Amino acid sequence: MAGIFQNMHRSLTLHGLRRLFQPVDSQRACSSASPRLLYVAASCLPYHISGYTARTQEVLMALRAAGADVLALTRPGYPWDRADKLCEATATHTLVQDVEYTHTPRPSNRRFLLHFAAAGARVIEQYAKANNITRIHAASNHTNALPALIAARRLGLPFQYEMRGLWELTRASRQPEFENSYNYNFGLEMECLVATQADRVFVISEQLGQFVQERWGIESSKIHLLPNCVDVERIKPNTACAVQPNTIGYAGSLINYEGLDTLIDAIRLLGQRGGAVRLHIIGDGEARPALEAQVCALGLQSHVHFLGKVTPDESRAHLGQCSLVCIPRKPFTVCKVVPPIKLVEAMALGKAVIVPDLPVFRDEASTKAVFFAPGDAEDLAQAISGVLQDSNRLNKLACAGLAHVQARRQWKHFVKSLMS
Repeated sequence: MAGIFQNMHRSLTLHGLRRLFQPVDSQRACSSASPRLLYVAASCLPYHISGYTARTQEVLMALRAAGADVLALTRPGYPWDRADKLCEATATHTLVQDVEYTHTPRPSNRRFLLHFAAAGARVIEQYAKANNITRIHAASNHTNALPALIAARRLGLPFQYEMRGLWELTRASRQPEFENSYNYNFGLEMECLVATQADRVFVISEQLGQFVQERWGIESSKIHLLPNCVDVERIKPNTACAVQPNTIGYAGSLINYEGLDTLIDAIRLLGQRGGAVRLHIIGDGEARPALEAQVCALGLQSHVHFLGKVTPDESRAHLGQCSLVCIPRKPFTVCKVVPPIKLVEAMALGKAVIVPDLPVFRDEASTKAVFFAPGDAEDLAQAISGVLQDSNRLNKLACAGLAHVQARRQWKHFVKSLMS
């Protein structure tokens, strides 16, 4: 019986969405003498602090710095419909540095996807008309992108999708039973639908681009790379005298696939061998209680410090004081195709990095990082020890990473393609 209802839900949703993709007129409803981009994001600072919101902020700041005329709109209903928001929303506009985000209280995301997409599209369509938008750009995931896509089609405007990852793969890494469930397959089908309908698809990594080409047959001609980058004018290395010796830093979400349990085990092994290494863990998440319990059980309270959730600037300040940065992700599918923004930020801070031997890390870091076997605490301990005991190697890795970011991973080199 469940299968019958699931098939009905899938068929009705797909049929309804495809009807909504039909343009209202053959002529564009919005016109402007100069291009104006509407950037639609699923979440933003300060309501959520994550790699997603940090990337959104960085992209928008880089677009403005490049002279682009861009307006930022969060997903309809956000942040009011998110129970996990860090602060209450008191207005329909939020200014973060020089980026202004506009919010619309309705519709709430707590409804069927088809109903939300239809109602959300009307909100975005009205906003685009009122502000003479000429192009609509939406970031992951499909729930955020579908209303924007429908609005663009109704207005006859170009639509581009920024695929930062696949939420279904992320959830499967945390809940193995979710993989190949109805919601897993339905979510990926919605991602395929958005990517297929988009005029251009911007992917966060070459591996993700290959994934969507091979799995969904997306034409390579409309796939473009928009990798994690930095603004080197704002993110700069600390002076050597400010660095605390034998310290390892991690900043990000505390969830299972990040592999922090492996890193803590490596700290235990180093301690058993006489290595006085300290680990600073910046961030929060569902795995924190288990990680803190692991630290207590191993008697590592004086070696492992949990600093909690802080602002992006505070996080960079903490990492700047560490000898190196470790990103110990596990070998889940999502970790093989989606790179964390914390990798290029660590390089921009002039930090040597230790990362798992997974495709996205090999592609990004190559000879500019130390690699270890994913999930292997012994191999990770040896990698940490080898770098911390060799100051010349530590400095060479730091310099190589910084040079790579300066030459190939600056936002200003990529964001102009969003307007071209």
